[in-house]
Amino acid sequence: MNANASPEMSNLSLSARDDLSGYLLTGPVSAEALAGSGLPLPQSQLTALELNGALVARTGTDEYMAFVPVGQEWAGCEWCFPRNDRVLVVQGEGWIELMLQLCQFDFRKMQPGDWLMASVAGVNCWLYREQQGGALMIGFDAGYDHYLSEIFSTLVRELGGKDLTKGGAL
Repeated sequence: MNANASPEMSNLSLSARDDLSGYLLTGPVSAEALAGSGLPLPQSQLTALELNGALVARTGTDEYMAFVPVGQEWAGCEWCFPRNDRVLVVQGEGWIELMLQLCQFDFRKMQPGDWLMASVAGVNCWLYREQQGGALMIGFDAGYDHYLSEIFSTLVRELGGKDLTKGGAL
């Protein structure tokens, strides 16, 4: 463990959510498509809801981002486009200190269920604090995966945490 890491940060971890498929829904029937598929429907812009492993964020008047478990059937709509997001998750004691090194937002104010769009290490990301357990999901274009995964992995290890995104023997 890093000599500068506090003992309570030893349960800090980084993992990946490879079990989600992302979609952008836009247009006047997007809400109907979500509701018809049994997915949650956030009422206010820049809010999100979780239900049965799915996450839906309202990003505009009639625009939503939906992340559903891989293989889950759902209706979609004419203006439903696949997204290629990479989703990392940080959790455990010390995730706030980790994020304060990468983003100017004050994460002490972020409550479970809160949704945020912000720049993290110079990359536009969406962030969601899970209702159960309070882990922080960080989604971004998969083209930045190597860059952001390396930054997060390095910082998590420096803070005495575990990087669960890497396979192979120890």
